Amino acid sequence: MTGPLHGLRVLELATGVAGPYAGRLLAMLGATVVKAEPPGGDPARDLPVDGGPQHSPSPVFVHLNAGKRLVGRDVLPAALGWADVVLDDGTLPPVDGPPVDGPPVDGPPVDGPPVDGPPVDGPPVDGPPVDGPPVDGPLVVTVTSGLATDEELLVQAASGLLAVSVDDDGVPHRFPGWQSQYLAGAYAATAALAGLARRAAGARVSWLGALLTAYEAQGAGLLYTASSGRPDDPDEARRNAGHLVRTFPSGVFACADGQVIPGTVRAEDWLRQCAVYGRPDLPYDERFVWAHRWRNRHLLAAELRPWYAARTRAEIFRAALDAGWAAAMVLTARDALTDPHLAGRGFLAPLTGATGGRVAARPWRSPRLPEGVPVRLAEPGGDAAWFRPDHPRPAAAPRPPELAGLRVLELTLAWAGPLTGRFLGTLGADVVRVEVGNRPDGWRTRHRWRELGVPVPDGVDPQECTWDASAQFNSLNRGKRGISVDLATPAGADVFRELLAVADVLVVNMTHDVLVKRGVADDVRRQVERGLVVVTMPALGATGPYRSMAGYGMLTEGMGGFAARYGSPAEPAAVSPVYYPDAVAGVHGVLAVLAALAGRARHGRGDWLDLSQQETLWLQLGEGLMLASREGRNPARLGDAEPGVPGSGVVATRDGHVAYVDRRPGSTVTPETVAGWAAGSTTAEVLARLRAEGVVAEAVADLRRRYADGTLRAAGLVEEIDHPVAGRRAYLTPPVRLSGDPLPPARPAPLFDQHTDEVLAEWLGYDPGRIRALRAAEAVGTRPRQPRRRSTSTAGRR
Repeated sequence: MTGPLHGLRVLELATGVAGPYAGRLLAMLGATVVKAEPPGGDPARDLPVDGGPQHSPSPVFVHLNAGKRLVGRDVLPAALGWADVVLDDGTLPPVDGPPVDGPPVDGPPVDGPPVDGPPVDGPPVDGPPVDGPPVDGPLVVTVTSGLATDEELLVQAASGLLAVSVDDDGVPHRFPGWQSQYLAGAYAATAALAGLARRAAGARVSWLGALLTAYEAQGAGLLYTASSGRPDDPDEARRNAGHLVRTFPSGVFACADGQVIPGTVRAEDWLRQCAVYGRPDLPYDERFVWAHRWRNRHLLAAELRPWYAARTRAEIFRAALDAGWAAAMVLTARDALTDPHLAGRGFLAPLTGATGGRVAARPWRSPRLPEGVPVRLAEPGGDAAWFRPDHPRPAAAPRPPELAGLRVLELTLAWAGPLTGRFLGTLGADVVRVEVGNRPDGWRTRHRWRELGVPVPDGVDPQECTWDASAQFNSLNRGKRGISVDLATPAGADVFRELLAVADVLVVNMTHDVLVKRGVADDVRRQVERGLVVVTMPALGATGPYRSMAGYGMLTEGMGGFAARYGSPAEPAAVSPVYYPDAVAGVHGVLAVLAALAGRARHGRGDWLDLSQQETLWLQLGEGLMLASREGRNPARLGDAEPGVPGSGVVATRDGHVAYVDRRPGSTVTPETVAGWAAGSTTAEVLARLRAEGVVAEAVADLRRRYADGTLRAAGLVEEIDHPVAGRRAYLTPPVRLSGDPLPPARPAPLFDQHTDEVLAEWLGYDPGRIRALRAAEAVGTRPRQPRRRSTSTAGRR
């Protein structure tokens, strides 16, 4: 078991966070990654996690570079001929045209003297050289900030993330760690495999573009409003916010030994938690019915706090699991080291070599991925004697097939899984989304036709509802076809089995047991033996003692280490309003699929990857795990400051907010001094004064304004698509360019049941009569039912 990318050669010239994270992900999947450090080493060796005490090398460097081979830059230029992929951050000239010049890719086998045992990327590749024509030069993947600065806080400000990452008082908060760079690194690893599949000349990813995807749930609504022709209409903005309404109980509650996060996303969550509280009266309390609960949230919190304070995190979490109520613990990095669920899934691995401790291993489980293997961190230049770039290649490099025409079945809800499917669709795959009328995706959000401000189709009652106008659903499901198949019916399950038999990929983003409940789990396993690639992505994975936890963004923020580091330092923990874990899991899902397809192209076998959204989030906060493991402490809560930079933060101006970072030695700039004069000045005045003093600063951008002023269009970060119901609207584009070009525009998201007949005919050869019979039996073609109309006599009653 060596991983699906065994034999892929990656040369890493990038330093810092983004490029090295891409390299680490590829190594986790079996690639051999050689990191060529510049003279003096990667600056990340000294990068502070929080400004507190830490050993060298930095926990950031250790987390990002474990499992790689470390050499110096003296291996250039010969190493370019060895590599299949080069991860760069501007060291090489941009590769937007022909491939990088250089000798054929026929470097050394991965062999040589033993180096403290095999690295996590697997045993040496050996065997006779492969005959055939030489391969072109390496695919160069370039990752840059997309701005004139590489300060994380300023990228978060310029992207618009801070404008939506606000607390109840409207105060913006920085995401912890280096999230723009981690997310860009995940997209860069994905771009590497997509570029190999396309045989692209090069690939480019920016931190700024990647970070726009972090808040697509909000961004989709903002762009729908901005491109609606009614950008200042509050009703338009409210509609386009979709399901993103305020629910309660939610957020962080203190308990006997820490904090927990109650979830009230589904209607049943409120009833189930009231039963757990032993308060059957609460659902009938007029103050706390749905219409009034948010307004009276402080009263309800006061009612509930004593119950939480008397119980531990584990007691509350176990009671929630047993009751089927969505709730989570707030886990710190030190908690994660002893967490039974993460241990049961083998998420952490022992670290050997230049330093000790435990390090994140990988967020996927698969029969084809090794578990429990120590991960090695090499000494600086420690693999120089091993690396011989002039030796012949023993085998062809793995690469995914061209995705055009590849068949992808998608059984998903909400954001993470649909994002995975959408990206595969932009690469040319035929992605078919499976839905059912009596359980529509909540992100479809029903709207009455009369409210939409679009033409009502002939013969349609304006009072009726449509499920085809949601900004969130239509953004995340571009590029797909949609079918309606009810797996709960025997005939519908048979249709699904036939679809499985001709599919290349299955993406499942529902509860861990959905395939078992629908009676198709054994069929999926058989199809994996045939060659099907499956990725399942429940919140906490499909295995482990906590796998039944319902998956919602704020809950995963608690379980994935984010909540413990996010928000004001005065708070013990906080959750964001952004549903960020979905964005993180979605791109890691794409990477898993592309890697498994590369493995299938090489050995002909399918794969089943069990992805945990919790673990993908921990990966993007992995320096905290390393700090806790090696130094024995949790990362400090920094609020809006850059790690190790006291003169940094976000201040309110008369008309907005400004983020700034002052790294000048001896500077007396502090958040307090800046806030004192900034509040009475405009954003433009604050920026001018800070920059005149030598402080780097950026305004906290608003996505709607950036769309209106043409900035997003000029940068290629949005596309406009005609939708048959919503009309022409703006959408975020994928943050990846291949051979200098953005990925092609996608078809609009499917209407409910739009392509059922078409797909059953194309994929399965069904004739019209057979399809009519299945529709008559309600095995296929069901649609959401119109809500009941309230009579005039009862319309005013509660």
